[in-house]
Amino acid sequence: MAIAPLSRRNRTKNQPELNGKLVISLFLAFFLVLLLYFAPGFFYKPLHSTKDVQLYYMGTQTGEKALYQEEMLYLPFTFVSKYLDSSIKMDEQNKTVIITTAQNVFHFPIGIKEGLLNLEPYEFTYPVWEDEGEVYLAVDPLKELYHLEIQANQEQNFVCIYDVQEPVQMGKVIRASKLRAAPGQRSAWVSKVSSGEEVRILREEKGWYWLETTEGKAGYLAKSNVVLGEIKLSEITKEVYQPWNPLGSPIILTWEYVGQATASPERIGELEGVQVFSPTWFQLQQNGVVLNKADKRLVDWAHSKGQQVWGLFSNSFNPALTQEFLGNSNLRIKAIKQLLSYVDLYQLDGINLDFENMYLQDKEAFVGFVRELAPLLHEKGRLLSIDVTFHSQSETWSMCYDRKKLAAAADYLLVMGYDEYGGGSSMAGSVSSLPWVEKGLQKLLQEVSSDKVILGIPFYTRVWTEKTSADGQKKVTSKALSLKAAETWLKEKGAVVTFDEKTGQNYAEVKEEGAVLRMWLEDDYSLEKRIELMKKYRLAGLASWRRGFEKEDTWTAISRLVQKAW
Repeated sequence: MAIAPLSRRNRTKNQPELNGKLVISLFLAFFLVLLLYFAPGFFYKPLHSTKDVQLYYMGTQTGEKALYQEEMLYLPFTFVSKYLDSSIKMDEQNKTVIITTAQNVFHFPIGIKEGLLNLEPYEFTYPVWEDEGEVYLAVDPLKELYHLEIQANQEQNFVCIYDVQEPVQMGKVIRASKLRAAPGQRSAWVSKVSSGEEVRILREEKGWYWLETTEGKAGYLAKSNVVLGEIKLSEITKEVYQPWNPLGSPIILTWEYVGQATASPERIGELEGVQVFSPTWFQLQQNGVVLNKADKRLVDWAHSKGQQVWGLFSNSFNPALTQEFLGNSNLRIKAIKQLLSYVDLYQLDGINLDFENMYLQDKEAFVGFVRELAPLLHEKGRLLSIDVTFHSQSETWSMCYDRKKLAAAADYLLVMGYDEYGGGSSMAGSVSSLPWVEKGLQKLLQEVSSDKVILGIPFYTRVWTEKTSADGQKKVTSKALSLKAAETWLKEKGAVVTFDEKTGQNYAEVKEEGAVLRMWLEDDYSLEKRIELMKKYRLAGLASWRRGFEKEDTWTAISRLVQKAW
């Protein structure tokens, strides 16, 4: 017998029951998805669960790892170099960390407590530590040196570090909340904060703040749970060395070349307007030895006339010798101690550092040496000046100088406004054309404040001889002449002087015996234009290479032009 089908009425009666179950199932599924989506936000997870101590600097995780040694927190050298002090140095050869500030020089040997402070023996509480090839420094002295505030969370293995000289937005939690590992309610919570708790607000991300508390807690909190407070900034009083500068007038310096012996004061005579002598007395030798040719009679004579003496220390223009010296902290210490003793012995007013012809790779090492020398001279009330060239593409004569960093450490940069065309040039040209000097100054002043720049000017020129051979080859040779000798040459040759628009200088040309002789003059006109540049760019002064190359009236002319209204 066939079974009768369900009636239409019965099928309609069961439909709501089926729909209701479907709705419930969909609701439960949605709820389950929602629960699974937000589930991570209900669970606690430490911000860092590894044994490595993670470092945060000004709210940013650095990827660097600290360690604890004898209950003292140690920061890796790489962290200090990257975030706190790019000038910190590691002398691999002598296993010594060197830190320089405006006032002090620290030498921290690895593994021992006995080091140096301003080259004097000093015992440190915590030695530099080395672990698995990484060098670490104790945080206690670093806090003082770099004005740091440290918040450590040993439970979760992380440390928050702040530069108190950097502004930080403070805030206050307005309702008890949970800090999260990432911005959003789905993220696991890492810490709890109470209503009224003060926090540092270090960055904003997706409507959430990254907060760090004074108790060492850190994480993200929704902006709606925080009210902004004051901007926190600590003012640090720093002692700044004020270098000597003659009141109301520029510095007028002249270099005094010293061969075997210093010229007697009687031979030097009266140099009107000169305020500083810089005799070439000290010269770097092997093994950090400083050759000394100083003569106290010149210092006494200069001081009796109210003039200063800045002893010049050169690197002998030897790049290999210089590299060995700059790369070895023991050699640098040895040389610096000698210089400081000479400063005291001869009562020098400063040191003029003349390091030329250096390898490009020693650029940073030279800055490091200057940073080591400057505070020790300043401690004695003596200044440091450095000779540099204008910018050029020469690695060993120009690119080897980081002028900005050198100026930050030293008191003055003496820029040698010569040689545009040097003695070995294959082309005849000016020793120092006026447009070349001005362009060089403009480039330099993009990096260095004008009140730290002294313009070096030449008391010499060159006579160029051009000869063309039968095959059409041109040969160029030159001879340097002092201002007085150049004036004599013009008279002897009966040369006609014209004005060269390109160089902004007077120019003379003579033809004789199949050769052309050329000279761009360093004369009173050229001197006046250089002094005008000094005034135009409000430089600290003028330096001349060298005393003995001038004419009889040169110093009187300089004095008159310097005093001339700007």
